[in-house]
Amino acid sequence: MAKSKSSTKAVAKPAKEQDAQLTTKTATADRYQLDPAQVERAATALISHMKKHVEKKEEETSKKNLAADEDESEPNDLAIFLNVTTKKHIVDHVRLRPNKIALPNPILAKDVRICLITKDPQRKYKDLVADESFPEEIRAKIGRVVGIGKLKKKYKTYETQRQLLGQYDVFLADDRITSILPATLGNVFYKGKGNRPIPVDLKTGAYIAKNDANAKKDAIGTAKGVASEIEKSLSATLVHMSPSTNTSIKIGKLSMTPEQIKQNVETVVAKVVEKFVPQGWKNVRALNIKGPSTKALPIWLADELWTDETQVLEEPFKHAVKEGAPQLSEKKRKWNEWEEEMLDEDELVERRANLKPKKVKEKKEKKESSSISRETRKKLKTDALKSVQTPLIAG
Repeated sequence: MAKSKSSTKAVAKPAKEQDAQLTTKTATADRYQLDPAQVERAATALISHMKKHVEKKEEETSKKNLAADEDESEPNDLAIFLNVTTKKHIVDHVRLRPNKIALPNPILAKDVRICLITKDPQRKYKDLVADESFPEEIRAKIGRVVGIGKLKKKYKTYETQRQLLGQYDVFLADDRITSILPATLGNVFYKGKGNRPIPVDLKTGAYIAKNDANAKKDAIGTAKGVASEIEKSLSATLVHMSPSTNTSIKIGKLSMTPEQIKQNVETVVAKVVEKFVPQGWKNVRALNIKGPSTKALPIWLADELWTDETQVLEEPFKHAVKEGAPQLSEKKRKWNEWEEEMLDEDELVERRANLKPKKVKEKKEKKESSSISRETRKKLKTDALKSVQTPLIAG
């Protein structure tokens, strides 16, 4: 649908930053780019605000959490997210598949516990991890290798899924089964972004013929190739685009510096816009960073709300007027009733007169002009009978 021409305005900023440009363009004027200074300013402000909130919360809390594990990472090392808002919904199934982007500053700790979810049979992948050529450093982090079949049978209930979630720090899954994992793991894993399994290519290193679909479906990578893929996944962040206009991507944590956050943001934005957003920068409406419970701080806003100049009208859009009684939907009928309740009596009469179709008006006027009373009709009928000279029945 065509849209009226309009533009977004930059949010209010401190007096010192009034002259700073929030949106910058390249020389060709058809592509956009981030302003590194704006990203670092937003990251600095967000980290400062989140740390003050954590300190205040610690002061108000007098009881120590006895259930906390001393070996675990700091509970207050909160996640920082990048919000990507597009102008149009993303409907391409290929772009909606879970994927990952390598970060210059990894979010996960080095001593994580990994649960590797594989295709069936799981025994082949267990043997692969136990192979002598598999790096010991990576093997030590893998606490469990479980096939999708066993996962479905053993972890059906909400309680068992929560137990599995609490046993490991990160979940890696074969990219060939990521589409069926939401139905298997449920809301425990997929209600938020932080617990979703990161896809890994467990075919890495295997020889696959170019047009052999079955070989690609059942292939198992080499020990060295799979270990390398797992190591790369631990330094990456999950990208799972939403079939809407807004997607959140984890790009850092509170313990990072503003410079590290800026580097991660720039890397993720470049990859997301290029690979996951249809039409690239033209379809990006806004980029923001935020904490788990903070407001979003803008780092980039689009100048326009449309993706194609042919969809822009110089004047407001007007619906075509058709003759005859319009067929209104239930939603439209209720909306009209609500509007009429807000009008004065004179305005209501004028509105209803203007809304009547031409044919309905003509029909009503014709009916009013041709209508006569019952008494007049009876008198006319009697006079007509009297005027007949010939008897109706011969004697």
